[in-house]
Amino acid sequence: MATKTREKLAKKRSIRGYADQAQSNQLLKLFSEVTDYRKPQGKRHRLEHILYLSVLAGLMGATDYKQISIWIEKHIQKEQVKRLLGVEFILTPKKSLVSDVLAKVDSQEVEVVFRKWIRTYVDTRGKHLSVDGKVMNGSKYKDKRSIEVVGAVLSEIGVIIAHQQIAEKSNEIPALQAMIGELGDEFIFTFDAMNTQKNS
Repeated sequence: MATKTREKLAKKRSIRGYADQAQSNQLLKLFSEVTDYRKPQGKRHRLEHILYLSVLAGLMGATDYKQISIWIEKHIQKEQVKRLLGVEFILTPKKSLVSDVLAKVDSQEVEVVFRKWIRTYVDTRGKHLSVDGKVMNGSKYKDKRSIEVVGAVLSEIGVIIAHQQIAEKSNEIPALQAMIGELGDEFIFTFDAMNTQKNS
């Protein structure tokens, strides 16, 4: 009961300040477009909050689920973090929730968010992209293998503007074809010899 009361009061106060400050947080807004796979009942944390906090943790050096959870637990109640989220009151999520969200959220939807977000800061038209495959550090979860992706780097400034996950029991070629199809013909692509096979 006390928790619900605090949440109601915080919501009223947020309307007057914190929520307005978060309006300029473009990445948080875009994360709200990602489909929440969880059932509505019993949810205490908005999906976009978990995703945004995970990005902050990654920028601060966290490389796996455990480190991300520890960073969130340590920093979520700080004033500047709550202002970024647009809330005055927020519960600290359990480590199991953070790892579950990151493991089960639709990675392609998250990828679309990052592609939209980076283009609000970088003019990508007619640019040169270097493409290569890599394994995502810290992405192994329970019995699942580490995630492999094809990454596209904007050569002039060294910024990654797109990823495409490589399907299990597959290789870089189908992932590269899909990524080129999604990004369109506005780029000049370079990649290694593996992707120059016949019919690829």
